[in-house]
Amino acid sequence: MAIIGHHRRGWQICSGIIGRDSIGQAYIGNEDRTVYYVGMNRLPHFFTLILLVFVTACSLTTQAQQSPAQPTTTAMPLLPVTPVPTVDRQPHPVPTTSPEAVSPETTAVPDIITCDPALLPARTQHTVTVDLDYAAHSLTGEQVVQYPNQTGEPLNQIVLNIEPVRWDGAFSLETVTLGADGLGVGYELLGRRLRMDLPQALETGCSVRLRLTFTIHVPPIGEGQDGFQGYFGYSWRQLNLGHWLPTVAARMDGDWVTRDALDIGEQDVLESADWDVTLHIHNAPESLRVAAPGDILETGPESWHFMLPAAREFPVSMSDQFIYASGEADDGTLVELYTFDDALIPAGGGVIDSAAYALDVATKAVGLYSELFGDYPYDRLEVVQADFPDGMELSGLVFVGGGYFRNFGGPTSYLMMITVHEISHQWWYARVGSDQAFSPWLDESLATYSEYVFVEEYYPGLKDWWWEFRVDSLSPEGYVDDPVYKFKTRRAYINAVYLRGVRMIRDLRADLGTDAFFEWLRRYADEGAGQIVTPDFFWSLLTPDQFATTEATRSRYMRQPQIVQIR
Repeated sequence: MAIIGHHRRGWQICSGIIGRDSIGQAYIGNEDRTVYYVGMNRLPHFFTLILLVFVTACSLTTQAQQSPAQPTTTAMPLLPVTPVPTVDRQPHPVPTTSPEAVSPETTAVPDIITCDPALLPARTQHTVTVDLDYAAHSLTGEQVVQYPNQTGEPLNQIVLNIEPVRWDGAFSLETVTLGADGLGVGYELLGRRLRMDLPQALETGCSVRLRLTFTIHVPPIGEGQDGFQGYFGYSWRQLNLGHWLPTVAARMDGDWVTRDALDIGEQDVLESADWDVTLHIHNAPESLRVAAPGDILETGPESWHFMLPAAREFPVSMSDQFIYASGEADDGTLVELYTFDDALIPAGGGVIDSAAYALDVATKAVGLYSELFGDYPYDRLEVVQADFPDGMELSGLVFVGGGYFRNFGGPTSYLMMITVHEISHQWWYARVGSDQAFSPWLDESLATYSEYVFVEEYYPGLKDWWWEFRVDSLSPEGYVDDPVYKFKTRRAYINAVYLRGVRMIRDLRADLGTDAFFEWLRRYADEGAGQIVTPDFFWSLLTPDQFATTEATRSRYMRQPQIVQIR
């Protein structure tokens, strides 16, 4: 996510002559959204006492006669939530099913677990079918999850995280079952954390099939600070589904990870998974366009079918007012841009086409980052103008706030920086995963530095301007490696994690030298691909000599500079 907050300089607006940007480069924009620049040279987010809304349920059976069971203190223990520093909490009731019990005579457990190595998926597989009422901003869904146990230990429970529970009334869980025969399962939904008790242990090398049905009522995009979560919400012209589907919690150090939600930053810890998603959309205008990543296997008048492998989540944005454009990056990636008509800025009897500029920047960024950090893993990348502030990264799709399009003023405006920042997260988030609550610098510092790398390559004359405008003028302070829970304001978080973070990355490059520095980042992107990595992993890719060389830089910027294991 590219959070910038208020900049004392305000917006940089293109002044004077249409077709000339703020550094004097001449350009021409035409109706097919092509921009020609002259002289653009290419260089290499509970009560004071928390209201626990929960269900205790024993396994359901296929017997016709069942008697209601009274919940006991031992039938379903409370679920421990991953401890985090103190966080302000708000009440959040969640609809769930009622407790039911297994008849005492029932002892047989259907075969819900598969241990055939030939049938073990490489990663979790999600098969999702959704019926969405576009006008009502609501949907019903069925999600089948095939989860392979690759943890090295037997599991008696599975935990999923359900992000839409953060919004009051947004998510209703209807059913939870196991296996192809739909065996009922004891489960408990506390906040965003859904725990399911397995009737038999899931051994390493085996997989279990889960099935959820649910209803989602998408909330309106909020105002002010609440607007930053507009990646899950709707406006008068746009419906966004980001972090909307349940995901299997990451398993780390023997625990299922659920981080407390906060309005500052992100708190996701997401494993890579394969997504097979079918959307049936009703009550929508014929002009509806759907932006979503992955391979489109089949389409129809009201249906879209996508397959997205090895992704942290599956995002969607849709509108009946999208204007579509596309371009091809140097590596062959199709970059698809979805904007609105306000990306065309009236000026002096003509228009400035900020969408065309964003597309040009996006294609260049994909090509550059593929060259430096490794191949972009999909055939397509979706870039979507957002009706919420700032930007947001998701697997295969990035949002760029509409304000950046409407206030475009050439390269020295935020449209360029936020677009390439979010695109770089396809490497520093989507490809290499991390704990965004406890180690947010691992993706955000690198994404901010990737902005500079883009400027260095395509606008070398703006390198000093970028450091002054983006970083130095805000006088950032704070420890780069603090978790999000340490910060009381968004500004303090940005200054430490993003801005002092990017200074640290700069100084590391100076310590190592440019060639060794980019070799290090390439190794990080390659060896961390598909994983959830830690800071130790990042530092372990340095040689002992390189680690010693960076000691002064780490000590200058980090609260815990020495916690690392060199391998």
